[in-house]
Amino acid sequence: MFLRSNRYDSKAAADQMIKFFELKKFLFGAEKLAKDIVIQDLNADDKKCLEEGCCQLLSTKDAINRSFILFLPGLRSLVPVESEARAQFYLEMRTVRKSEETQRKGIIVIIYAVGEYQDRKKGVGASVFARLATCLPIPVHGIHMCCDDFKEYVILRVGIPLLPAFVRAKFRVHLGTHMEVQYALRGFGIPAGSIPVSPTNSAPLLQNHFAWYLQAAFEDNRDHPTIQKNQPPGPASLMRGSLVEMMVGRPGERLNNEVTPLPADVLLGYGFKLNPGNVKLHDSIRETVDSYDAAERKGDKMTISRMIVEDCKRSGSRFLSFDGNMRTWSIVADKVARNKVAKALRNSRLSVE
Repeated sequence: MFLRSNRYDSKAAADQMIKFFELKKFLFGAEKLAKDIVIQDLNADDKKCLEEGCCQLLSTKDAINRSFILFLPGLRSLVPVESEARAQFYLEMRTVRKSEETQRKGIIVIIYAVGEYQDRKKGVGASVFARLATCLPIPVHGIHMCCDDFKEYVILRVGIPLLPAFVRAKFRVHLGTHMEVQYALRGFGIPAGSIPVSPTNSAPLLQNHFAWYLQAAFEDNRDHPTIQKNQPPGPASLMRGSLVEMMVGRPGERLNNEVTPLPADVLLGYGFKLNPGNVKLHDSIRETVDSYDAAERKGDKMTISRMIVEDCKRSGSRFLSFDGNMRTWSIVADKVARNKVAKALRNSRLSVE
């Protein structure tokens, strides 16, 4: 891995390996030096950083098949910088372990501080993230800083000549709105739509990351079933235990039945609004709510609810409910699904609770 990322320069690979293990010891302790870091090794704050999507792997690649790592400073959690670093370490090392091609070709880093994504911590922890960039065995072939603050843009432009030559050659700054900076990125081989965000809709960014997060949790729990049984639950945004625990089970646990939630499913309950199946249902509700409100007869309203449920089922979605006591997922009856949809329509909400 280190040889590939350093183009088989043995001295550079050895130097980076020493830095890597020093960093790993600093973040996770000496007991984790000889093992791969999996999601069960993260604490609640680390998982919160992962869940909220400040650092995420994009699903698209550039013309020569290099992956994109996206940073959204405006989504940084109000947790210690070390937790952010552990979350980033996990995401990037999982990416490089899964792909020999990434080890050879490297990644493109996009720091996207436009609109609501401006850094809420004002650059705190920059030195730790710079250390991560130099220690991890992932060659970085481009760094694109996107912002809409002219003062920040000027400071970055003035600071570029002070960077080391090998970093300066890779660093680009883009100023403008969502549309302007994404258009500028296209000139560097980053396909249109790679960052699915606009002034009115940023949901696709989090949907894609949420699906990646659940898949990573499922695979780690399956492959490492006995790690840290007393680990605190996370993410912290859920009041009744971890979202990951509800989706794929606690570390070392197998849920009690064979119904396993999939991204396309509609998950009933709190905390699942970013699941792709729930997002699709919310879109249908948003498109139908005016017709529902205009319907005068109860039977007409029931027909609209039934049509939404049937459309979801035809597209491959199931309506699932989780029993926290039995630790099981189950497919709910059509009547229950219709009632949940009708409730969302009545309240004109974009969630199914």
